[in-house]
Amino acid sequence: MLLTKNAIMDKAVEVMGELHGQLKGMLEELDAALPEEVMVSSGKISKGEKYEGLPWVMLDYPRVFGKEDVFAVRTMFWWGNFFSITLHLSGRYKKMYQPVLLKNRMLLQECNFYLCVSEDEWRHDFAATNYISLDQLDDQAVTNILSVTGFCKLSVRIPLQMWNLSMTLTHTLYRAIFDSLKP
Repeated sequence: MLLTKNAIMDKAVEVMGELHGQLKGMLEELDAALPEEVMVSSGKISKGEKYEGLPWVMLDYPRVFGKEDVFAVRTMFWWGNFFSITLHLSGRYKKMYQPVLLKNRMLLQECNFYLCVSEDEWRHDFAATNYISLDQLDDQAVTNILSVTGFCKLSVRIPLQMWNLSMTLTHTLYRAIFDSLKP
């Protein structure tokens, strides 16, 4: 069992490396109108053993983690649960992108994104106390949720059964994120 776990975690790290390359190419291709500090940021792959008792692997790219300002696209593999892709904004990035995200929210809704409704911006599970599907919310509800939190997290989960399709599917989901940030 331990050897199987190690092999799966190694494969998840490998997939994150491939996704980093895919994202880097996509950002160059899209010529995304993102702040310079976001465009020049480097990717970081992290892994651990105990997120709610289970192993995980994360890719943060692009990423800017400041004291109050966060811009990150986080891809996570959580053992036994799912892959997820999250756009995480706070501080000046939330202020900058909230109006355009509201305008373009259908791009994310069509891809089954969820909006974080929790006060804990570092929670990653998809419990009803943490995320609500965008298709269950109207513009006013989204505005109300975002007005009471200091951050914005929009996330989508990819079931583990879709592991083999992850590269194709993630390309579509990353593109939806970056397209939703365009004015």
